[in-house]
Amino acid sequence: MIDIAGLPAHILLIHAVVVLAPAAGLAAIAYAAAPRWRGYLAWPLGVLSLGLVPLSLITAEAGEQLEEARPSSALIREHAEQGDVLKAVSVVFFVIVAATLVASHEPIGRRFAFLGSLRTNRVVRLALLVVAAAAGAFFIYQSVITGHSGAASVWSP
Repeated sequence: MIDIAGLPAHILLIHAVVVLAPAAGLAAIAYAAAPRWRGYLAWPLGVLSLGLVPLSLITAEAGEQLEEARPSSALIREHAEQGDVLKAVSVVFFVIVAATLVASHEPIGRRFAFLGSLRTNRVVRLALLVVAAAAGAFFIYQSVITGHSGAASVWSP
């Protein structure tokens, strides 16, 4: 089991996911809803969504090791299932954010000029912005549900 300063790594890493995943989701929603903020949010959103992929994978791996080391219960198994969903959601969220940034943020999009008309199509850009906002909302939801199930597994009698 991975330990950090004598504590299971999952317990420490999960706090980063619990804070950063909703922040990334809110940033995606703001990016989609407020065109004026796109210039300010593009790079932080891209870096945050990219960083959450390995962070969620490492946190889930540490959680699986913790699950093997401790007695299991139905609540812990439910939390593990929610964690598996959150891993997948973090990857999908990153892909959607990356596609949205390429299509809608000019400095990033210039590097992908080979996409041509696909990148300049207004319908594609609008669709990606809507999907990014929905993905952000779902990322927030899934991180809250996963965190709640983890807290319930620890604090329930």
